Amino acid sequence: MEHLPIISLSELDKNEVDNQEIKRLYDTCYECGFFYLKDHGVSKSSIDKTITASRNFFHLPEEIKQQYGHDVQKVYPPTSRGYVPLLGEYLNKEIGFDPKAIFDLGLDKPLSEQPFTGPNILPDDNIAPDFAESHYNLQKEIMTKVVPKLLKAIAISLGLEPTWFDPYFDDPVLIQRTIYYPEKSGQAGKHTDNGIFTVLIQEQLPHPSLRVYTKDKWIDAPCLEDTFIINLGDMLQMWTNGLFVSTPHAVIHEYPGTRISIPFFIYPNIDAIIKPFETEKTISSKEVMLKNFESIWVDHKGAGRAEELV
Repeated sequence: MEHLPIISLSELDKNEVDNQEIKRLYDTCYECGFFYLKDHGVSKSSIDKTITASRNFFHLPEEIKQQYGHDVQKVYPPTSRGYVPLLGEYLNKEIGFDPKAIFDLGLDKPLSEQPFTGPNILPDDNIAPDFAESHYNLQKEIMTKVVPKLLKAIAISLGLEPTWFDPYFDDPVLIQRTIYYPEKSGQAGKHTDNGIFTVLIQEQLPHPSLRVYTKDKWIDAPCLEDTFIINLGDMLQMWTNGLFVSTPHAVIHEYPGTRISIPFFIYPNIDAIIKPFETEKTISSKEVMLKNFESIWVDHKGAGRAEELV
């Protein structure tokens, strides 16, 4: 494979008996688990505003950004929310701590005993104009215009009822992230994502930084206008008993100018119990998430299946 497939969300959403785009989705999820998504319906102005607000936040003095770090977050684990400076996250032992900065948030909810659930602590407009508003607006668009349609299409592609995933996603978990890669030196180590799938918004830059492993080699994933990148996560690979694959990827940003990317990591309800197809096993979504966060932030073994990728 020389380039990633391009799939239309509007075509996936058509109620047709023999929807060829659904067939293409199945083949793509089976073969590589990574694709471009076009016709997604999310407004360009919302995306552009969020990218601008993110870059402006990351350009603030370090002492201001640190006021929103892990130590002030109320959600457990605290590493699932807030600001992390350069060389703060560990995705793969090949490069160690990544030369990138991040800010994580989620669905804003009351404080809960459940992990990954609760309020966001974000800078207000006096500190970072438009940061909170733009992220929440974009979050709403992704969670209403993209995620439900993609879950429905995946279900249909697997021969399931269109609403098959609905009971597992009536109170989903979201880890929404904005990432800042410094010019000429930004990286994210080789890893797989941990959730069901990721919706990635890449800033439109002329040089590709994202690298994807497609079975036998690494390829570039350049920025295509008006598209998102979708990649499947470990949890969906587990759920389908290996039928659909979570694909290794990495970022090597070596070009002039900084880079912003905004991934949305989609998970089912925190108390969801997954039953891998054609097995008697059960898997706790909560336990999978907590184990992954411990591997990244505590044990420094890496993210997802990173230990397989060195």
